[in-house]
Amino acid sequence: MPSSDDRSFTERAADFLDSIGLEDLTEDYREENNAGDDRLADAFDPLPDALADVPEVHEVNKVNTHRDGDDILVPVVPVVLEDAGEPAMDTVWDVVGTILEAIHSVFKGFHVRHYDVQFAYADANEEDVVYRRITVQPTLVERYLTDPGYTLSDLRADVKAGDDGDDGVPPVYWQQFDAESMASSGAYAGGGGAAVASACAGASAGAAASCAGGAAGAGGAGGAGGC
Repeated sequence: MPSSDDRSFTERAADFLDSIGLEDLTEDYREENNAGDDRLADAFDPLPDALADVPEVHEVNKVNTHRDGDDILVPVVPVVLEDAGEPAMDTVWDVVGTILEAIHSVFKGFHVRHYDVQFAYADANEEDVVYRRITVQPTLVERYLTDPGYTLSDLRADVKAGDDGDDGVPPVYWQQFDAESMASSGAYAGGGGAAVASACAGASAGAAASCAGGAAGAGGAGGAGGC
């Protein structure tokens, strides 16, 4: 059953840190996080059949400091898919495009290294959870949103062509990764794995959510666990 607390995961986590006296660990970007969540809620209303839950900005990670002294950020949006098996790539990119359209304006005034959209879904046998990522640098997003001749298909093609195999450097095209490992390229915050693992475990519906519960209980490695 979904929680009656309709605030974002990040807001609830930040409040918890405040309550135990760790205010200094609370993210500095709660306002942008909340604004991104609001825009995502609007963008995915009504909820598409492909999704188990409305995507949220799960993390706004400071990954470096710019030469001008400002933070360099990576906003992370996990997506839990409703159905088991490999999703259609057109569906995946429709979701990615909608997410980028929703949140880019929120972070446009900041130094963003890339946007990290992390997916979770159950394999065809509903036995393992599959975690994949797409990362896109803001220059490509800006072109997609401002150039009428540059379509979502063009963005997809450029992300695929630009993926050089280094998962820490954008763009990354639909790369499978171990979301439960702190060493994963999709894990930014200390003390845990990638954001999508938490989102998957807390999802309210879908085959991926039920598989994630089994994976968490079994402590499986490699982003997989039994249902």
